[in-house]
Amino acid sequence: MARTAQRARTVTLCLLCTLIVGGIMPDITVAARVLKQGMTGADVRELQERLGEWGYALQLDGKFGPLTVAAVKAFQKACQLKVDGIVGTQTWTELGKSPTVTHTVQRGDSLYVLARRYGVSIEAIMDANDLTDEIIIIGRQLTIPTRQVVTATGQSLAAEAPPEQVYQVRPGDSASVIARKFNTSVPALAEANRLSDPNRLRAGQKLIIPGWQGNMPRFVWPVRGRISSPYGWRVHPIYKNRQFHGGIDIVAPVGTSVRAAANGKVIRSGYMGAFGHGVVIDHGRGVTTWYGHNSRLLVKVGEKVRQGQIIARSGNTGVSTGPHVDFRIKVDGETVNPVHWLP
Repeated sequence: MARTAQRARTVTLCLLCTLIVGGIMPDITVAARVLKQGMTGADVRELQERLGEWGYALQLDGKFGPLTVAAVKAFQKACQLKVDGIVGTQTWTELGKSPTVTHTVQRGDSLYVLARRYGVSIEAIMDANDLTDEIIIIGRQLTIPTRQVVTATGQSLAAEAPPEQVYQVRPGDSASVIARKFNTSVPALAEANRLSDPNRLRAGQKLIIPGWQGNMPRFVWPVRGRISSPYGWRVHPIYKNRQFHGGIDIVAPVGTSVRAAANGKVIRSGYMGAFGHGVVIDHGRGVTTWYGHNSRLLVKVGEKVRQGQIIARSGNTGVSTGPHVDFRIKVDGETVNPVHWLP
């Protein structure tokens, strides 16, 4: 029996040598250690570095503390894994995948189109590519985050994409006809497709139809004036850091009449910190408009207002470098570029 066992070991060693010499030695890897709260070490630091690549803000200290646990759980939730805060084989596998893809801009692409295609927010794409506005050039390569990322504090960095469909323009179609057909609005079509002139459509052109329900209100300008700061990323004029500006700043002397952009109901009216004396109007169907930095407010919460009604006097309150109105439009809590919604 001992002779048989010895013969088996000899055959095994010979086969192993043959595999090595033949260059077909199987790839043998050591499984990463299962990590959990309270552990320390180089592999914990590696975990933190990988989470950092996915957009999670962590201190690279090699200590599996509460912030690391929170980030792991958020990552597991985003990957549809078991949310237990323990880093096992499945979590390591997902962490090893690339958090981004490279997209070459083609004719017809826009940040809106790409955001919906890849399931991330416009802001996430702009941030990943250091874009200061929404203009993208054909042929440019963009880095696209491939997954909705949630910070260790639980704040979502990517908006959930609303349902939508693609419609091919037919001869005789107009933007207003298409908007009525799909229960949306011309400004919504312009926003979704980056149309500089929605009234100039060509047969065969493909349009994304936003999933916003109901007829969007037709807006008017709250004040007339020069836009001193557009919608999008900018260096903050006071804090001097890069921030996303969710509205447009319209220059207006102190005391200028600020008018409601559409019919609606006042849901906020008062001092709003950095936004100064502000008014928020609910227009229904998830659409709200915001008016900031006013010197005087002329409406109260609960009051119904009509389009063009004077709701405030412009000013320079809050965090502001000069008299203007910070005008914002939000759909389901997410800002959109007001310029595409205004005549």
